[in-house]
Amino acid sequence: MHSSILTKTCCCLLLFWSARLHSQSNTGPVLDWPSFRSRVLENHPVSRQADLYRDQAAASLLRARGGFDPKLYAEYNAKNFNQKNYFQHTEAGVKWPTVLGLEFKSAYHYATGDFLNPESRLPSNGQALFGFNWTLGQGLVIDERRAAIRQAQIGLQQGGAERAALLNDLLLESAKSYWTWVLADNQLRVFEEALRQAQIRHDGLRESYQQGDKPAIDTLESFIQVQNRTLDVNFARNDLKNAALSVLNFLWNADNQPFAPETPIMAPDITTGEFLPLTDASGLDLQQQARLNHPELLIYEAKMRNLDVERRLKNEKRKPALDLSYYLLGAGWEFFPGSNNNGPGVFTGDIKWGIQFSYPILNRKARGDLQVTDIKLAQTEYELSLKRREVATKVQQYENELNTLTGQIDLYRKITGNYRVLLDAENEKFRFGESSVFLINTREQRWLEAQVKLLKLLGEYRKTEAALQWAAGGVR
Repeated sequence: MHSSILTKTCCCLLLFWSARLHSQSNTGPVLDWPSFRSRVLENHPVSRQADLYRDQAAASLLRARGGFDPKLYAEYNAKNFNQKNYFQHTEAGVKWPTVLGLEFKSAYHYATGDFLNPESRLPSNGQALFGFNWTLGQGLVIDERRAAIRQAQIGLQQGGAERAALLNDLLLESAKSYWTWVLADNQLRVFEEALRQAQIRHDGLRESYQQGDKPAIDTLESFIQVQNRTLDVNFARNDLKNAALSVLNFLWNADNQPFAPETPIMAPDITTGEFLPLTDASGLDLQQQARLNHPELLIYEAKMRNLDVERRLKNEKRKPALDLSYYLLGAGWEFFPGSNNNGPGVFTGDIKWGIQFSYPILNRKARGDLQVTDIKLAQTEYELSLKRREVATKVQQYENELNTLTGQIDLYRKITGNYRVLLDAENEKFRFGESSVFLINTREQRWLEAQVKLLKLLGEYRKTEAALQWAAGGVR
């Protein structure tokens, strides 16, 4: 199956390049950045992997809530020896923990036998039991189950931040590959046009030479230029092939298979669109966005809240353990069988209750655990402060780079236009016999270099634009 997919992909690539290299009037669909971005976010394996962070956090929350699920239980114990029934104990019921530190219990107990312990003797038809165990000391404010739920809820938020961080990195890498591909495609167009012009010039000079109007040295000069342009085109084609392969790494279909286009995919014209500097208001908005919503900062903040819950739990462990248990005992299924008109004796009737207390004299374990958690909190707070500074610096650096590129692009547009004016003027002089092929080639080379440099600046602007969004937090 994988080999067939690979074969199909290779065939599509050949189709892509055949259409690109042999036709200047391609009519295939243009893969613009919004469409490419949507495809990456929808189907890329890393994007789907990022969704699992939220699913995993939701599963952890479900598991934590299971700590408060009612639990059915049943117990049976018996002893028979020397043909005598010593005892049979049967108990079945339900336990229901709550978030208030109360655990309710309802059960039915049945006991028979020749040698029952006196305290285990029950009514002949068994005994119902209903009551609770209440944690009044350690665990009253927070316990392991409540801490697990709170940490799982924080984990749900952290899972969303981790998903956003993964998608943010994915979009940055995909943007770099995409704009490298677009730049390579546009550069190839420029070199192909330069080759076409050089070929036209060479053909004209060769015809003039054959008619005796131009010397043979001019045809050699023009032919060398054709060779140089051919070399440029070949290198540009190779760069485009490699860039296209990199782009295809980010394109997948809904079946989690590499995307294999059935028609050639065209790159857009990189010179279209706006290349504007950031305004002060836009810069402040990006700084605010990064400070409030950057996924890496949100991850650290979630870790801080998680550690704060852990600290509360560790601090709770410093308290003494004090548990109160209280159970009503029935005669069979009947509670308060002897109650009078004054109401049932819930404190003096058939009940079972008790108090348990314990406290380590030095309590060094609880104090040590609390100190360890305090240290973790301090470490994470320092890391968060450092990360906030790094994020703000990154945003400012890319803002500066984007504004600088805007000025360079404006300047190099003018430079490229001026080189074109010089080339046109040199061509006019050549028509009247006042110039040479060498000068035309020199002017054209300068104009070609200016076009390529301008394209690189435009590509660098788009990459910096993507990097600025990445630094500010990117995907939500």
